[in-house]
Amino acid sequence: MNKLLLLEDDQSLGATLCERLKDAGYKVVWANSIKKANVELKKYSFDLLILDVGLPDGSGFEFAASMRNKIPTPFLFLTAQSSADERLRGYELGACEYIPKPFAFKELLLRVQHVFKDHQRLPQTIACADRIINLDNMSVSDSEGKITFLSNRDFKLLSILLREAPRPVSRNDILDELCGADQFPSNRIIDNSIVRLRQILGKAAGQYIRSIRSVGYQWTDNRKNNND
Repeated sequence: MNKLLLLEDDQSLGATLCERLKDAGYKVVWANSIKKANVELKKYSFDLLILDVGLPDGSGFEFAASMRNKIPTPFLFLTAQSSADERLRGYELGACEYIPKPFAFKELLLRVQHVFKDHQRLPQTIACADRIINLDNMSVSDSEGKITFLSNRDFKLLSILLREAPRPVSRNDILDELCGADQFPSNRIIDNSIVRLRQILGKAAGQYIRSIRSVGYQWTDNRKNNND
């Protein structure tokens, strides 16, 4: 059974979401402040974080930024702060989903299910030259044993390329899956993630992540025919 951390300061909404998520088959721990969320994260391991943004002791954005390099747990935002700039900031931080309030519980449930499906469909490890991608904990290790944890956003982009390989994936298709077709995100989301992934993969990047002009990107073993 998947365990969720719900960070929500609204007492009525928090209680309702806890009850309904538990009825849907999830274990739920509810924290109404960042301080309490940090306490729970020290006590338990979670499979997903559901984060409000406007909290009594800080910002959910800042909380997510501090967490993403410490733990590989995927997260989504559930917030009344729904401007285009705020949504973009959330996705650039690595959020798997950004759900504006008010929302239908069925939508939240479907998006939670989508996050788990996206994180569970691929094998655990993939060897790429001198790098090992661990899809179980969203990390990349090099030949010297150095481990780099991927952000949720970069991991999701990598997962899309791996899932569709060797088929090239268009930039529009990547953006739709990363951010939702109705979010009108910037192409820089993809560009920034590709740059980070290539930096993390080092020499292996040129062998596996291929740019297809006027199309998008492709994951392929390009060692024997690297003409780009």
